[in-house]
Amino acid sequence: MGGSNSVFKEEELQDYEDLTYLTRKEILLAWRRWESLVGSEAKRDKAARFPEAAVQELPELKYNPFKSRITHVFSSRRDARMSFEDFLDLLSVMSSKAPLHLKAHYAFHIFDFNEDRTLDAEDLGEVVDRLTGGEEKLLPEERNKLVDRLLEETDLDGGGISEEEFKHLLTKCPDFIHSFRFCI
Repeated sequence: MGGSNSVFKEEELQDYEDLTYLTRKEILLAWRRWESLVGSEAKRDKAARFPEAAVQELPELKYNPFKSRITHVFSSRRDARMSFEDFLDLLSVMSSKAPLHLKAHYAFHIFDFNEDRTLDAEDLGEVVDRLTGGEEKLLPEERNKLVDRLLEETDLDGGGISEEEFKHLLTKCPDFIHSFRFCI
């Protein structure tokens, strides 16, 4: 571990441990994965920002239909680039130790494609398309019926699904916290 550990000052490691749900060992593993994704340029500057596409090559994201949204939401500047700290935030939220409310917050923003702070028919249509493979898998009327049903069952006030309604819904889905994660 000596070589990897020298990348960080003791205070940095302690700060990362304090600010994430990751252990020191996981942070050091995250750094090695970060280096493998973005290359040797990472060694020169830990604050450097790299294209989201590099992070999307992470095996846990590579075939995820929401990978572009995931990296977008975790990009602190929303500039299609990520820093090591953005990557750590992603890994922290996806860790098994992150609480349901935090996972739900990020899941909501990942599914809020039009970024209007509600999940509406447009957002849910995009979710359905990504989960089913798009128009090749569902006929438009099937897709619309499914979206309408989702809204009918979860939108309590008729204004689209708010983050609070979404979080409430997820409290009824015990598997969510176990499926919205991956290991370092």
